[in-house]
Amino acid sequence: MSFHYGYLQGTFGLPYGGYCVKPPQLGDITLSAENEHLRMFCVLGRFSQVAEWLEDNNFMVLNQCTDSGTFTHDLVVEVYSRASFLERLLVGQGEIEVQLVIRISRTWDGRKDENSQFKPMLKALVPSGITLPEIRDVLRRVEPGVVLDTTRDKDLFNAALSRVTTRCSAMSSNPDEHFDQGGHG
Repeated sequence: MSFHYGYLQGTFGLPYGGYCVKPPQLGDITLSAENEHLRMFCVLGRFSQVAEWLEDNNFMVLNQCTDSGTFTHDLVVEVYSRASFLERLLVGQGEIEVQLVIRISRTWDGRKDENSQFKPMLKALVPSGITLPEIRDVLRRVEPGVVLDTTRDKDLFNAALSRVTTRCSAMSSNPDEHFDQGGHG
C-alpha cells in the first residue's frame, strides 16, 4: 500500500474502506455531515508513515460542522488494519498497513459495540479543533479494544476550543471546489 491522504469516499456508509480523494490544497480540515464529500478524512500507509505525517503537518486543525441531532461536536479517530494480532507482533506496529479515519462523532460512538463487525485497532474521541500532532499523541495513549475519550481532558479541550472555527455556512456543496478530480490520492 502506498501513502495517501484525503477525504474518504465510496465507503457505502461503512466506517472504513473506500478511497481517498486528495484536495488540491490542504489547509485546516473541516468535516461536514451535510456534505457527503466531506464526511470523513483518511490517511493510508504504514503506521509509522501515518504518525510521521500527523507530526509533520502541525499547522493543520481539524474542525467539523453539522446541524444534525445524531452527531456531536466531537470527532472520532479510528485506526483500521487487516493485519492480525500475530502479524502486528511479528512485524511491529510501525510497519503494518493501516487506514486512519477521522469523522464526526455520533451520539453512540462513546459506547463500545461488541456486536459490530467493524472493529478498529485503535479508537479515540477527540474535541473538534484538535491538531494533527495532538491526534498522534492521543493515538500513542490508546489501548487496543478500548475507546479513549479525550473530550474530558480539560487542557486538550481548552487548547482545541481556542482553534475551533465555524465554517459551515462558508462551505460549498460543490465537491469540485474541494477536490483534485485528477486522481484519488
